[in-house]
Amino acid sequence: MMRLITFVGLLFGTAAATASVTVVDDAGRSVTLPAPAHRIVSLAPNLTDALFAAGAGAYVVGTSRFSDYPAAAKKVPVVGDATMIDLERIVGLKPDVVVVWKSGNAASQVEKLTRLGIPVFYSETARLTEVASTTRRLGKLAGTEDAADRNADAFETELDRLRTAYAGKKRLKVFFQIWDRPLMTVGRAQIIDDALVLCGGDNIFADLDQPAPAVGREAVLVRNPDVILSGGGEGESLNGWKASGFLAAVKHDNVFAIDAPTLALPSPSILSGVATLCHALDEARTRAAR
Repeated sequence: MMRLITFVGLLFGTAAATASVTVVDDAGRSVTLPAPAHRIVSLAPNLTDALFAAGAGAYVVGTSRFSDYPAAAKKVPVVGDATMIDLERIVGLKPDVVVVWKSGNAASQVEKLTRLGIPVFYSETARLTEVASTTRRLGKLAGTEDAADRNADAFETELDRLRTAYAGKKRLKVFFQIWDRPLMTVGRAQIIDDALVLCGGDNIFADLDQPAPAVGREAVLVRNPDVILSGGGEGESLNGWKASGFLAAVKHDNVFAIDAPTLALPSPSILSGVATLCHALDEARTRAAR
């Protein structure tokens, strides 16, 4: 009898280990794998970050350029970036699945992977509320649901804490500069817009659909923001605004850069950037009240 129980246990254990998985991606496709993915190629920094948060870091065999979060991701071989991938190298890695950024990776490059029969999972995290969901789905894809659920829950808890802490704060009109030549900002389709809203800021260009629209200097002057900031950590590109003495942001010395390298990363590591942004807007409120 014991031998029979052991045999049945081994049979079911083997079946569980090789059971197929099906996960719906952000292109609305049901991606089915014969078993959880244990060889994964990520073609975007945010997806690499999300895979590690999903507990699948040990299964990531190839990443894209600029996959700097978490730190362990820097040790994974780079196989491409948003515009070009090393197809031969990816094939050589024999991935169970390639996770791609739906709007960020070149469609022609992704189609080549598909034609070779390599499973592709499209991801498109655009809002803070979607980060945890992406983490959970990637965990299911890799068979690491426990770790994914745990880290997704922790992300949502901290996000709710920040949202509650800043819900009653005085709202500030914010111009967020991401580039100065040409002058570029964030529209409502950018996750930084979400972060601004959570921290009690009103993006003065939230009426624009593009994630990173180019705008005119005059348009910024007309909308007269309370705060002008950038997330690059260097403030030199903002100096030109300080000559516009009539701007509310200039009057209250609220033209500055913040050191938040993960703020534009639509994945779990964005939380530190959001916290930095919220703290910066709190300091801006203090200066505006003087």
